[in-house]
Parts: sequence; C-alpha cells; structure tokens
Amino acid sequence: MATEMIETAESRKKRKIAWFSGLFIGLLLLLTLSSNTLLTMQLPKVRTELGRQGELVTEWRGTARLMPRQQIDLSNKPEWTVQKVHVKEGDHVAKGQPLITYENPAAAQEILDAQAGLEEQRLSMGGLQDAYIAAVQNNDEMQARSTKRELERARIAIGVQERKVNTMQEEGRDRRQIVAPFDGVVTRVQATPQLPSGSGGPDVSLANLQQGYQFEIVIPDAMSRELHAGEKMKVQVEHDGANVPVEGVIADIRSLTDAVGGSSAQEGDGGSASQLASGQRITVKVKHPQVQTNDLVRVDMTQSEKAEGSMLVSNQAIRQEGKNSYVLIVDERSGPLGNTFIVRKAPVRLGGTNGQETLVLQGAYTQDRIIVESSEPLTEGQRIRV
Repeated sequence: MATEMIETAESRKKRKIAWFSGLFIGLLLLLTLSSNTLLTMQLPKVRTELGRQGELVTEWRGTARLMPRQQIDLSNKPEWTVQKVHVKEGDHVAKGQPLITYENPAAAQEILDAQAGLEEQRLSMGGLQDAYIAAVQNNDEMQARSTKRELERARIAIGVQERKVNTMQEEGRDRRQIVAPFDGVVTRVQATPQLPSGSGGPDVSLANLQQGYQFEIVIPDAMSRELHAGEKMKVQVEHDGANVPVEGVIADIRSLTDAVGGSSAQEGDGGSASQLASGQRITVKVKHPQVQTNDLVRVDMTQSEKAEGSMLVSNQAIRQEGKNSYVLIVDERSGPLGNTFIVRKAPVRLGGTNGQETLVLQGAYTQDRIIVESSEPLTEGQRIRV
C-alpha cells in the first residue's frame, strides 16, 4: 500500500514537471514569436512591383504659331506724309493693288521749280539761236563760233534739267503710293494719316500667299531621330475655333546648338527640360487655304521601343549611383520562424524612358520583386517588411 502511494506521488510529480516544462517551452516560444513579430513591425516597409513585358510607348505634344514664309515691311521716305490708308490687317490683296497713298507738298514744289528752270533755259536757248543767226547774216565768224558754243552748252544744260525733272516726276509718282508687290495678306498696318511715313515702324507688312506659312518647334532628340528634311508631317491647325488637319513638309532640321540666335514660335510641349535642351529645331512648311498667320499649330508624336528580353518598370524603381543605374530587389529566405525578406542590389542596363516607365534591357527579370518605394532609405542586405 505504501509502495502504491509512493508511485502515485512520483507519477503526479512527473506530470507536474512535464506540465511546467511544456508551459515554459510554450511561453518561451510565444515570447520568441512575439519578439520576432515586434522586430518585423519595426523593419522598413516597402512597396514592390513586377516588371512587365511590352513596348515602351512615348507620346509627345508640342504647339507653335504659324508665321509667313515670306513677309516684307513697306514704308516711304520720312518726308512723305500718309494721306490715306486703303487696307487693314487681315485683308487679302492682289499684286499692284494700292495699299497707302502719300503726299509731299515740298516735293511737288521742287518739281514745279525744276520745270520753271527748264523753261527758263529753253527761253535762253531761243535768244542764243537768234544771236547765232544774226552773226551768220553779218558774216561775223568769231561771234558765230562763240554763239554756237553757247548753244551747245545750253542744249547740254537743258538735257540735264530735263532728266532731272523726269526723275523727280517718276519718283513723285512712285512715292505717291505703295502698292502690293505680290498677292498676299496684310499682317500689320501702322501707318497713320497726316503723320510722316515710318512714324510707328513699318507702314504696312505683307505676307506672300504663294510662299505659304511655316512654324518652328523644338522636338526632343529621342522623337526626332527618324525625321528628315523633305519628309511630310501631319499637324493640326486651330483656325476660327476649328481644328484643321494639315500636311506640312519639313524644310529644315537643326540642333539647338546650331540654331544660336534663332527664334522659335513654340508655346509649349510635352517634353522635359532636359529633353528640350538636347532637342532639334524643326522648321515645317505649311500651305493651306484655311489657315493664316498666328494660327495655333499642334504636333502630336508617338514612338514605340522594344528589345528582346527587356521589361518595363516604373521610373521610381530606377536608382542612380554615379553614372551607373540599379534597382533594389526583394529576396525571400525561409527560416524556422518564417520567411524573411532581404534587399539585393541589382545593376541594370537601361533603354529609353517616357517619363513614367523605363525599359530595362539587362540585370532584372519579370519574376523579380522590384522595390518601388520604401518608408526609409535602404542598403543591400537589409531586412525589410513587404
């Protein structure tokens, strides 16, 4: 009986030891898991993405203003006063059509004075002719020779005066009006009646309709590589509130470094400042009956790029170290307490970019989990929370 009691007591003692041991191990495991969870919660948090296959599509839009290919400024001499302006801005004019009429009372008086001088010389010549006849009739050889020389001088002086009067009259007729030298459109009128010609700049500016229009626009290098002079380019021209599809012709392509001092009518575009700094200035000729000076031109361009084995990733995922590019990839490792996530640095070779995505040619693969952003700066080999 005593032996059974001893055995029962020892059995209870062993059960208690086993129970306390299990409780201790469970508590220890719980604390370990809790501490691991707390540690994980303190790790940097990251957002990842998988690279995707496809073409890199780059879209670009730019705007400019139409300007005449040939435009001339017309004015008279400052001594001529504007009498009447026959046209206004935007008028279509034909070759030879009067644009502005002028007056110059002083020039008209000079012509009258020159004509009076010519008549006086002609009268003097008549007297010399009478004197020559009288000398011949009187057989006065010396006087006849002298008078004949005077007659020759008078004829020469009269010829000079006639040419002077004719020149003054022709200039007066030419200066009295400015006429259109070609079929065109009046782009600017600054002449004011009763004021001297050129008081406010050119009296009238005229664009040649036969030459058409042109615009200049700066296109990023990446978008302009395939463009060539003489190639056609489709654009949209905004005229009177409507979009007019127009086919232009590229007249000239110059890099920005070659186009020093050139003025561009460009108003805006979809390229970045760095792209435009290395862009090409494109001059495009446009000829269309429904467009005119200062109409807004819109240029839309799309380019696709794809390489074998490449993939697309967000620009946020691309990091720089000097001239080298790299991405941070999440490596998953198994452990007794669960999986851990480690940062790995992967150097990459890049293709083009469209401002949102970049083409990765080498160094990363579509199954890689690439870090796009993190709650704090990361280093290679660091544990993270995904």
